[in-house]
Amino acid sequence: MSEDAMRGWVDDWFSKHPVMGRSSSTAAVVADTFLVGPAASFRFDTDGNLSTVVDTAKIQVGQAILWRWISGSHTVTNGTGSSDPQVGSLFDTPSTSLAPQFQFTFNSPGTVPFFCRPHELSDMKGVVVVSGTATVGTPGGGRIGFTAGPLPNPSRSAVSFGFAVAKPGRVRAEVFDVRGRRIAVILDRSLEAGSYPATWDGRTRDGAAAAAGVYYLRLNVPGRIQTRPVTIAR
Repeated sequence: MSEDAMRGWVDDWFSKHPVMGRSSSTAAVVADTFLVGPAASFRFDTDGNLSTVVDTAKIQVGQAILWRWISGSHTVTNGTGSSDPQVGSLFDTPSTSLAPQFQFTFNSPGTVPFFCRPHELSDMKGVVVVSGTATVGTPGGGRIGFTAGPLPNPSRSAVSFGFAVAKPGRVRAEVFDVRGRRIAVILDRSLEAGSYPATWDGRTRDGAAAAAGVYYLRLNVPGRIQTRPVTIAR
């Protein structure tokens, strides 16, 4: 399907059907981010690996997911597919250059699959798993993954964040731009279980100050991958 055909399909759908989910609160903590159509792909990407066909985000009740448009014309629609009797009951919204960002707060536990209507047959799908309470914790009952930040956000330079590791293993923290390109590696080493602070100095891998704009801080700890947006304001 060409770009013009994709745009026409999406525009035609929402000229005949209401947008669902736009009233969702934007005040909740964004616990993870899906990039929509990174590298001109038919993927919802949250793990930085486009070979993963269906990515899964794990959050808790009261947290939000952000979908950030990168390329193409798509929809973000809850359900396993167009034949699902619950399709579009929570959210059904365009993800295009004219509607580049969609945030939804999940207030009930459960598993929420979603897909792109025009690219359903291309397996453009994802899953959000919402837990009522933390199901995996660090010693002492804490969370795993992000525990704080990134702060300040927006920032003119550096941002700090906290994270927790439930079991020993490799931890990687990276920064990506809105096109899905890795611009910085903050951390890439093995850590013991526990809580840690970290900082991105606001610079790219070549040492230059990152340009003003939106970036994505991706944290990969054993058992969880999370992404949070960071805005650099020069």
